[in-house]
Order: sequence, then structure tokens, then C-alpha cells
Amino acid sequence: ITSLEQISFIFFSVKLLYKTLILFIVFITFANVILLSVLFTVIDAIRRKVTTEKITEYIARAADKVVQGDFSVRIKPVNRLGVDENFNRIIDCFNTMAEELSGVETLRTDFIANVSHEMKTPLSVMQNYGMLLQMQNLSEEKRLEYAKGVTEGSRRLADMMTNILKLNKLE
Repeated sequence: ITSLEQISFIFFSVKLLYKTLILFIVFITFANVILLSVLFTVIDAIRRKVTTEKITEYIARAADKVVQGDFSVRIKPVNRLGVDENFNRIIDCFNTMAEELSGVETLRTDFIANVSHEMKTPLSVMQNYGMLLQMQNLSEEKRLEYAKGVTEGSRRLADMMTNILKLNKLE
């Protein structure tokens, strides 16, 4: 073998080694890209789970309680790293809504209790006067007085119903 052939062989070997090294580097780079993509996908999924899904689930559970009529539900603001501040805006709005609904529910309950009481009074008066009117030995003066009581009680009841209907229209 001549020295030119040896140089040519060495040059060919180095060239082949260089191409193999380049292919190996390309393969390692591609493998790193795939590995980093998978790693960051997993990290992002965990980040979303911690910063978004838990908070939205917490808000959804509180909303379900409000739907079921529990207006005492309040959500504490979230002060964790990486949590979007918009969640706290949503939480503030939710808490305000629940507070307002609680007040409306109290007013509604009080209104129904008052109306119920106000309706029972004229009904009781009418019922009592009606029973008295059924008595056999009742003077004409008493009969007129009791009939007037029934009429007055029914007028009060009718006025109350009119006012309730007006309130309903205003709503």
C-alpha cells in the first residue's frame, strides 16, 4: 500500500467517522427534543391541575350549593404562585352574588311570613263573624254588625291581594 492510498484510506475513515458522529449528534438532539417536549407537557399538565382545575372545581362546587339554595357559601380568594388574578375577580363577584341572593332570600321569607299573618287575621275575623251569624236568636242589630265585620274583613283581604299583585307587576 502506498502512502497515497494510506492517506486516502485515513481520509475516508475520518469522513465516515465524521458522518457517523453527525448522525449520532442529530439523533441525540432529536431524542432531547422529544424528551423535553414530553417533560414540558407533563409539567404543564401538573401546573394546570394545580393552578386551574382545582380552583374551577372549587368554584363549581360552591355554585352547586348556591343552586341548591345555600346562599351562605363564600369562597376564599386564592393567593398561590402562578394563579391567574382573574380567578380572584371571579371569586369576588361570586361572593357578592351569594351575599345579594342571601339578602333577597331573607326579604322573601319575611315577606311571606308577614303576608301569611296579614291574611290570617281577616280570615279569622270573617270566620268568627260567620259562626256568630249562624246563631238562631240573633238580633237584627247584631246580625248587621257581624255582616259588616265579614264585609270589612273581605275588603281588607281584597285590598291586600291587590297590593300583592301590584308588587308582582313592579318586580
